[in-house]
Amino acid sequence: MDSQTREIVDLFCATSDGSPQDLQRCIDRGCPWDKPLPARATQLMVGTATPTLPINIAAQYKRHENLAILATKALEAGRPELLESPDLDGHSPAYLVIQNGSPQCLGVMAKAGANLHRACPHVYQIPGPGHHLVDAGEDMPVQHACNQTALSFATRTCLNCYKGSSEEVTLKVCSQCSMAYFCSAECQNAQWPEHKKVCKKIRQGSDLITFHDSMPKQALVDNEGFLPWDDIIDNDLELEEGEREEEYYDAKKVWEYYDLSTRSWKPYPKFINRAIEDMRSWGPRYMYKPGDKSAEGLTEREYSTNPPSNVATNHVYYEHMIDHHIYNGCGRRIRRRIIG
Repeated sequence: MDSQTREIVDLFCATSDGSPQDLQRCIDRGCPWDKPLPARATQLMVGTATPTLPINIAAQYKRHENLAILATKALEAGRPELLESPDLDGHSPAYLVIQNGSPQCLGVMAKAGANLHRACPHVYQIPGPGHHLVDAGEDMPVQHACNQTALSFATRTCLNCYKGSSEEVTLKVCSQCSMAYFCSAECQNAQWPEHKKVCKKIRQGSDLITFHDSMPKQALVDNEGFLPWDDIIDNDLELEEGEREEEYYDAKKVWEYYDLSTRSWKPYPKFINRAIEDMRSWGPRYMYKPGDKSAEGLTEREYSTNPPSNVATNHVYYEHMIDHHIYNGCGRRIRRRIIG
């Protein structure tokens, strides 16, 4: 084995399964902590092409102390972009730690300042050997608690009722994890049975990052997070001549999403709204793509970083009331209202 391959093997093993001291020794002797590991090398070691950079590997294997070392190195080197490094599936380290259900690693990434707007998985990873994934609607309490906490933190909305700050509402952040927002003691008490699954562990992870004195706030908007609506196509109910809208569209049942750019709830276009309502009694999710009705319900067998144009980009999960963009990891809160 040549010296370069030896470095790659040592770095992979230290990152995925070694102690922080093992990883630091690899870095100190010049192993490429900030360079992609060749897929062919990791294929030989573990039988599959793994995430590319060491920071992704630490996230995938839930090694929060090693993740903190690598995140700190990136910040000290003036390379915060490494915090968003995509793996072979296009997912960031923050996305991976929520998908895998590691609150300590979530605390590391949040305190380092990673973009949590793109860390809302539409599938979760089952604990244990292998990389088996299930729908985000499944009963995965730690992953769900991580996901909801990250959404509250990124969007600055109440973890329980989803309210944002306004003249009437003052949000306070959890004193333990510094991530979850609440608008009242009642909302905090209501969410505590779920939030306590991750709260203290998030703090354990965030304490490992000392580059920032406190938890950095997220940018309020990710302008490229979701595809825009096509006002004509997405509102077209495809009525035949003579048919009346009220026969096919119940305007009293309104589905809304929380729009970060305006900090307000907005209704889905009529066609999408009707479909979300209709599918509610049929399954755990509704799949769609803004502006393309032919993609409704269609999905790739294996998700790729360069999807075909005729597949759904969004999954609405009823169980957790989240609209996921399945390709870039963005998520937004949704709600159902009955008017009148």
